[in-house]
Amino acid sequence: MEEYLIKPEELVDVLEEDGEISIYNGEKEFFIQTVDDKEGYSYVSSTNQEFGSSREAAEWAISELHKSNM
Repeated sequence: MEEYLIKPEELVDVLEEDGEISIYNGEKEFFIQTVDDKEGYSYVSSTNQEFGSSREAAEWAISELHKSNM
């Protein structure tokens, strides 16, 4: 497994506390927002992808951040 400078746990904590996260790598910005729908919480990215958990959303953001750095 790859080692990342940003740990998913850190993003999960911020996302769950603040309801949103934003990561900028100098080229692209990735934004995830918490949505409270009838069935509970879901998470939506600035690219309109939906996630069922904050962990899944955070891992996606980190992965996208690293892809854009390549």
